[in-house]
Amino acid sequence: MTIHTSGLTRHFGATEVLNGVDLDLGPGIHGLLGRNGVGKSTLLRIVAGQLKPTSGTVEVFGQRPFDNARVMDNTCLTGVDTAYPGWWSAADVIKGARLRYRTWDQAIADNLIADFALDAALSTRYEKLSRGQRAMVSIVIGLASGTELLLLDEPYVGLDTHNTSVFYRHLLPQADSGRTIVMATHHIDDAAKVLDSAVILGRDGVVVKQCVPEDADRYAVAGPELVPIDDAPRHARAAKFDDLIEHVLEVS
Repeated sequence: MTIHTSGLTRHFGATEVLNGVDLDLGPGIHGLLGRNGVGKSTLLRIVAGQLKPTSGTVEVFGQRPFDNARVMDNTCLTGVDTAYPGWWSAADVIKGARLRYRTWDQAIADNLIADFALDAALSTRYEKLSRGQRAMVSIVIGLASGTELLLLDEPYVGLDTHNTSVFYRHLLPQADSGRTIVMATHHIDDAAKVLDSAVILGRDGVVVKQCVPEDADRYAVAGPELVPIDDAPRHARAAKFDDLIEHVLEVS
């Protein structure tokens, strides 16, 4: 198991963000879904070793991740809001990542840069990039890093339809790579097509449900509830994975 948490909590002063998160994730592509402010980014930062939990257990590769070189050298956390040095050029940010990760795959980076048509923006200071261009840089870094654990925090916010398709086209081959990829996202319709599981983080700071695509074959959305397929109305039996995820989000 790549990630294991038990009773994980995180408070910021008197504010309780995570309140007993139990989670087990192994290789594959997993979605981390939930409403704004439920603690998705906080959870990713704890798993990446950047934040200490207030209480509970968190293990990555069987070790506590906080300030742990073994874990952090094999984990890449990136996203559109990652605080890369604003005065660096986009090329410098990517170069810094290449030097940071011994598992870096330059061929993946080059292909993504070409497919995103990002070449013209490489000389631009990171702080001057558009939100979409920052998303592209974060995707290049994340997929090319080659780390065993990849944490993507809203990776394609700001991308247009074409570049979102580019992202998924490059993400799909990673599904069978042995990497564990956790993607915090609001784009449920797109994400549901590639996810091995979807972790729903509720407003009370706990994991409400972890859905897998097979659940869409076993359960259907009927009114306000999930019901077993055998008991569902015929029209409800065609429920798709994204419908299932949407339903759990609505009631959590």
